[in-house]
Amino acid sequence: MSEDSDVLYRLLVQRVEDYAIYMLTPDGHIANWNAGAQRAKGYTPEEVVGKHFSCFYTEEDRQNGWPQRGLETARSTGRYESEGWRQRKDGTRFWAHIIIEALREAGEIIGFAKITRDITERRETEQALLQAKELAESNSEQLSSLSQFLNTVIANIPSSVIVENAVSREILLVNRQAERLLGIPRDKMLGKRPQDCMGVGLSTFINKQSDECLRAEGVHRSEQQLLTAIGDRTLQTTSSVIRGHDPQTSYVMMIADDVTDQQAAHARIHHMAHHDNLTSLPNRILFSQRLNEALQRDSYTQSHTATLCLDLDNFKNVNDALGHQIGDELLRAIAKRLRMTLRDDDTLARIGGDEFAVVLPGLKDISAAHQISKRLIESVRPPVIIDGHSLTVGLSIGIALAGSAQSTPDQLLRRADMALYEAKRNGRNRYEDFRLEMDAAARKRRVVEMDLRDAITCNQLRLYYQPITDARHDAVIGYEALMRWHHPENGLIMPVDFIPIAEETGLIHSLGSFALHEACREAATWKDNQTIAVNLSPVQFKNSGLVSVVESALEASGLDPSRLEVEITESVLLDNTLGNISTLRKLKSLGVRIALDDFGTGYSSLSYLRSFPFDKIKIDRSFINDMHDSREALAIIRAITGMSRSLDIQTTAEGVETDEQFRRLKEEGCTLFQGYFFGRPQPSELRLTGFAPL
Repeated sequence: MSEDSDVLYRLLVQRVEDYAIYMLTPDGHIANWNAGAQRAKGYTPEEVVGKHFSCFYTEEDRQNGWPQRGLETARSTGRYESEGWRQRKDGTRFWAHIIIEALREAGEIIGFAKITRDITERRETEQALLQAKELAESNSEQLSSLSQFLNTVIANIPSSVIVENAVSREILLVNRQAERLLGIPRDKMLGKRPQDCMGVGLSTFINKQSDECLRAEGVHRSEQQLLTAIGDRTLQTTSSVIRGHDPQTSYVMMIADDVTDQQAAHARIHHMAHHDNLTSLPNRILFSQRLNEALQRDSYTQSHTATLCLDLDNFKNVNDALGHQIGDELLRAIAKRLRMTLRDDDTLARIGGDEFAVVLPGLKDISAAHQISKRLIESVRPPVIIDGHSLTVGLSIGIALAGSAQSTPDQLLRRADMALYEAKRNGRNRYEDFRLEMDAAARKRRVVEMDLRDAITCNQLRLYYQPITDARHDAVIGYEALMRWHHPENGLIMPVDFIPIAEETGLIHSLGSFALHEACREAATWKDNQTIAVNLSPVQFKNSGLVSVVESALEASGLDPSRLEVEITESVLLDNTLGNISTLRKLKSLGVRIALDDFGTGYSSLSYLRSFPFDKIKIDRSFINDMHDSREALAIIRAITGMSRSLDIQTTAEGVETDEQFRRLKEEGCTLFQGYFFGRPQPSELRLTGFAPL
């Protein structure tokens, strides 16, 4: 379905005024409300959403259990249809035609679609017809006047009415609605058989209704799509036999209601329940159904089904920098590219944010999934032009192949998600297959996460302090705070084993707050005015309360802000640059010093140093380890120190382990130093506080 069609879908349901269309939760509470519902029942969405739908029934019907009976019928058979009195907000009643249809996902009820139409006028007309017929039969003297009344009623009924002689099939009565539907003037039809005054399609339809009605000797109901004078319409038809005293006075009355718009609205509700509003792609519900169907086919074919989890790389940066409107347009454009790359039998679904999933049925082996994944990655590579912006994103993909008849949709999706995690961890813009060891790794991450939550609440975390000195190497001028986890069973755990998991789960915000408060508290007790450096994770910058946390740590400890130094990595400047620069400026305004850590390992650029006045640059230990054997590493160190001198920024060399490295780094112009050569990280009470004379 095209994007324009999807918009029309939503507009029809939301704005149609002739039908009350809304959805119910599985227990019967109202989930949404359209203009037709407000017009028919008098309630605004704010007044009624969240209430039980039985509020529209009369008190008598509620006591008799009709609301629950209708819901249970729809739950067990899939559909409930009836007519009866309903109540408006102002207490007035109307005769309603009701349809309740169950919406299912993987066999489970997820809600109900409810369509209500006010047919009070039609019922009154039908009642009037019956009363007129009864009066005419019981009082022959008034037949003439009643016949005139009957003709007036039928002429104005909102349904199409046609009356035929049961034997000759001559048309005896046609009302205005039937004239409009058939596109033939009344005087061209009266006294003639259908086949003598109208086309084959229409005459065949009318004759069939009469035949079925007479064959059943009573009432015949049908629903059929028919080409009429006003286009293709779906008609719900009721044909009744009206018997007189002899065959010549027996008649067939056909009443046809045009339910085209009602059914279209119902179809649109069904579409909205199974498709993503933004892209018109299947949503998670329909994705699960399609995946389940593919797995069932696998059980009796020699083919396999693969599930792909897709995640856009760099989308969040576009969304944050240019706004959600541009982000939405980008998602639509990418969705179209992905859909065009796939086969007709494949299912592409949007399952949330910038995440998509794909069902690939009928594969011979995993290599076919690899080829499709490569094409998907290539399809999003070219820039997308939106409102003059050239936007580029990448694509990471996780692949899970159904390995046996016991594979379930949830299991495949979870495995594909684990493979996606691996693809993102290994550099993004690539695909990875699920491997069993990933499941073990995922379980291990979950165990670490649960243990880490206990560590936070049970005080198992401690800060260790590594000394920092200057070129004279005669005093400790500051420390870097490094977190250690004393696990009750596994012993000492280093940050590299739990910080990434803390960042994934959001626990980094609790760890970061602990580190800031604890480092400031302990530093405030030290006799000398040594500085304390605390690392900030890029994830912490996603928390708008980061500045408040730093303020709180300084206020609670009484530490002079100039003694606190926060270290950030280049990824902070790559991610949401303007917002993060604003946060850095707020930290700087507190009097806190800012250091750029691991400089030279990522996308180092002078623009970073021009965009923010850093107090210090830290040279990554990898260059220091390699500078003896690598001219490139030494050249980078010289470039960093030369640039720092020109900008009047201090440089700290990390990971210094030998006297030779210390001497060479001093010659190259480094100003501060830390590493095992000067001292290992230790708890506060055991930290190195000074050096022996050289």
